[in-house]
Amino acid sequence: MNQEDALAASASLTAGPAVNFSGHWKNELKKNGLHSTMDLQIAGDNVTGTYTSVVSANGQTISGPITGFVSGRTISFVVNWPNASITAWVGHMVTEDGDDTIETLWHLATNTPNPADPNELWESVLAGADRFVR
Repeated sequence: MNQEDALAASASLTAGPAVNFSGHWKNELKKNGLHSTMDLQIAGDNVTGTYTSVVSANGQTISGPITGFVSGRTISFVVNWPNASITAWVGHMVTEDGDDTIETLWHLATNTPNPADPNELWESVLAGADRFVR
């Protein structure tokens, strides 16, 4: 199914009541006892904040600004990293064992020296999942 068909199929759904995504979140990724974290601020349906990852190419923590949107229980946000890559997450908030949890899927795209090479281009896009707990 392509994105446009999925959007048409969901046209009858409503966003539902807004949930509070504001605050400090950590994900399941842990290195040297530290988790990757994000601090979110919500204004209307706009998301801003800062993401700090404990994993980077040089082994140090790396931070980048967050921008995104919320709609009901769903959220999307993007981080423009200082190392020429961008990650986009999309997901929804659920309650697991009494904890607010954001379940997401992500894509990370990096610049490539030869974007005309299809193999190199697709190898520069990675995908995965993250779980964030407040």
